[in-house]
Amino acid sequence: MTNSKSLGKLVMLVSLLCVPSFAVGPFVVTNDDNPGGNSATAYTLNAATGALTLARVLHTGGRGLGGGFLGSIGVAVASNAHCLFVADTASNDIAAFAGRAYNLAGRFSNPALNFNVNSAGGSIALAPNGASLYGAYGGSMNIGAWAVGSNCSLTLVGAYVPSVGADFFSEVRVAPNGKYVVVSAPDFEAAELFAIGENGGLTDRGSVSYAGNSNCAVTGCFPTGIDITRDSKVVVFGNSSGASALSVNVGSSGFSNPQVWTLTNAANATGATVPFFAAAGYAGSGALYFGMSSGAVVTTQFTESPLSITVTNSTTITQGSPINTIAATGNTLVVAEPLNQIGVFRINADGSLTLLENITDNNAQPGFSLSIYPNTR
Repeated sequence: MTNSKSLGKLVMLVSLLCVPSFAVGPFVVTNDDNPGGNSATAYTLNAATGALTLARVLHTGGRGLGGGFLGSIGVAVASNAHCLFVADTASNDIAAFAGRAYNLAGRFSNPALNFNVNSAGGSIALAPNGASLYGAYGGSMNIGAWAVGSNCSLTLVGAYVPSVGADFFSEVRVAPNGKYVVVSAPDFEAAELFAIGENGGLTDRGSVSYAGNSNCAVTGCFPTGIDITRDSKVVVFGNSSGASALSVNVGSSGFSNPQVWTLTNAANATGATVPFFAAAGYAGSGALYFGMSSGAVVTTQFTESPLSITVTNSTTITQGSPINTIAATGNTLVVAEPLNQIGVFRINADGSLTLLENITDNNAQPGFSLSIYPNTR
């Protein structure tokens, strides 16, 4: 049953999207990453049937690259649904929408930050309190921190180059406790940790490297997509090479205990680029899903203490075509599929997936990403 707090958020988002009648959410919100004119598309999701219903298309006025690194998430919605942000990776800006009508509050950029050099792209992540927004800028090979105004406008706090070195940074994640930011540095087989200050600025806390791990000696370990447990103590990375995932603990002294986890599966899927915790896994014991670059979703059992990740099932989604992003709510998994398809799947008790709905997002390009609102984990 939806509690009153969640129901209030759903009502607010319905109002923001100007849906003419009340609909019981959740919502799937995309960044369509369209080079011809970018947009965010919002759909109501019927979690019982998997049906997606178009609610609103928000045009940013900017442009997307139509591609980039797998696992990059280019859309973020504030927990109170007041602000929605969309990365325009070709025009090098972040579009902000605000208020009950979701009016465009502006497009925000800075010469120090660039998404589109070498078509590297990037992603954005919003702090849980909604006060700051972070971008991984693959073009300028740095991280941007933005302060979020009451009208959803963005003011640059700073641009940061991780101590590990300049890289095509494309994935960034804010910890659920709001205390740190994690960035993947795939070319260094590493990741960087930043502490968040009171004004949203970042302090570098160092990096973790997987290059010396014996499991990475042959094919390498290249961190990609990121998810973090609810207590903010364990970070899980996708790995673009082979069939394995990466993890690291986070404590008062920074990163510790980097590990590599084998994801050998019946679908023979490789490239675990996109991790996503189900609610139970997010809480410390339960499912953790991986969208694979070879076109499958691998389901694992995650246990935080003692830490383990074990494959339980795998489902081929788009044979040979990469999964862009995934998200889950309850026993429903939503997948951003090439070229512009959104698939909705029932998560079965054994971890396998059954297709419920597949639709075409006519505004989306191959690099599109999606998120589910509200975050019910």
